[in-house]
Amino acid sequence: MKKISILGSTGSIGTQTLDVISQHPDKFRVVALAAGKNIDLLKEQILKFRPLAVSVEDEKSASMLASQISTSQTQILYGQDGAETLAQMNEADLVVSAMVG
Repeated sequence: MKKISILGSTGSIGTQTLDVISQHPDKFRVVALAAGKNIDLLKEQILKFRPLAVSVEDEKSASMLASQISTSQTQILYGQDGAETLAQMNEADLVVSAMVG
C-alpha cells in the first residue's frame, strides 16, 4: 500500500487525486493533507481519509479547524512550515504537489 501526502487537497488536482484514492482503498492511504482556507472541504476530507496530519494557510484557519474536528487524532499544522513538514513526512511514500504558487 502506497502512503500519500497531498499538498493542495481542496483544489481541482487535489480533489481528483482523492477521488482516485477513494476508488482504490486497498492500494493507497492518505497520510497528510494540506489546504489553504477551504476548511469545510478539508474537514470532510479529514473525516473520510483520517490523515495523520493536515496543514492550513494560517493560525486562524487552524484554530477554526481544530474546533470542528476536536475528536480527530489528526495533527493540525499551519503556514509554510506546516506544508513543508507534510512534504517531508517519513510516513509518506509519495507527495502530490497540487498547490498554487
